[in-house]
Amino acid sequence: MKIKDPVCGMKIKIHEAAEKFEYMGKEYYFCSKECSEKFKSDPNKFIQPSKKHGCCH
Repeated sequence: MKIKDPVCGMKIKIHEAAEKFEYMGKEYYFCSKECSEKFKSDPNKFIQPSKKHGCCH
């Protein structure tokens, strides 16, 4: 099963995620430590579906 990194939008397999983080009862998975750190610094910025983001790629 593939999921989307909420920071950069990259599709990754859950078992291959570099990091995961639970926020408000939901688990988020990340392609890299950099994306995870960006998310942790301001989660609400990245969970709003109307915004597009880029990151480390």
